[in-house]
Amino acid sequence: MPVAAFIDEQAAGLQRHLGRFDFRSRWFGVGRSLICFAELTVILFTPPKALLTPVLTISDGARCGGVRAASAYCLVGGTSHAEYARWLLVAILLLAASGYGPRWTAIPQLWAIYSIAVSISVPDGGESVSMVISLLMLPILLTDDRTWHWQPAKKPLRPTAHAIAFAAFWAIRVELAYIYLDTAISKFGVADWANGTAEYYFLRDNMFGVSTPWAGIFLPLSKNALIVVGMTWGALVVELLIAACVLGSDRWRKVGLVLDVLLHGTIILTMGLWSFALVMIGTSTVAALPMRKAPTEKTPAEEANDTGGPKRAGAAAPVGAT
Repeated sequence: MPVAAFIDEQAAGLQRHLGRFDFRSRWFGVGRSLICFAELTVILFTPPKALLTPVLTISDGARCGGVRAASAYCLVGGTSHAEYARWLLVAILLLAASGYGPRWTAIPQLWAIYSIAVSISVPDGGESVSMVISLLMLPILLTDDRTWHWQPAKKPLRPTAHAIAFAAFWAIRVELAYIYLDTAISKFGVADWANGTAEYYFLRDNMFGVSTPWAGIFLPLSKNALIVVGMTWGALVVELLIAACVLGSDRWRKVGLVLDVLLHGTIILTMGLWSFALVMIGTSTVAALPMRKAPTEKTPAEEANDTGGPKRAGAAAPVGAT
């Protein structure tokens, strides 16, 4: 096939995909709200003293060196005013999670999640993922002029905004696939994961181990060699499958979302880690956004049909009218 023909074919395929893509659906709204809600639980149910506690070489209080100085905890005056930062972040995340004004809450959402991720003493993977995904969602949200992110789209995006949102959507999918792929592959280099015994030790960990009422189920089961190997290697297989599904078609992305909910739902039951699980499920929901026909501009005739007839002066009266 000539190079020019190949380029034209790829361009036509990209145009078809763009024509079917519109992020303005409840899938995107649910995913975004879950991510914001997950970070909201971190600061709402954990006092600042616990989040900013000294750990090893980390001094007491918010970390404010370098770019961290832009976080809410540092801007309000440091640890002594951490409660003010806490409630400011709660208000921002509540507003973003509600879905109001996506375009206007996008940057505050990113700043709030950034403040949590870079300032608290022991951030987990959820804070890092939510910060990166919020950054990748930013160009999408800035093109969204709806009042609520729950509303259906009524008019098409501008071509440039459409292309930017589509590229950002793909960036989110690639990032999520990389996270799961990297997580699964890196575990093969750890002896307990490689030999299939990791879940046995995780379930009995003093801090993250399974607690009642599930301890009475999982602890006896994990004493069986075949079951514990299945649980350990099964987690790796599921992570690899999610990574593959995220890059697939609409149907496969939905399969990936189901697997993601099952994986992190099990983690919630056995280890807790609620905020981390909700961030990952929310990100998978955004990535599972189905392609659908984007709204198009209506012709005057179509608008007239929608409103029950032509809206112009001097329109002819119906035949037989008096």
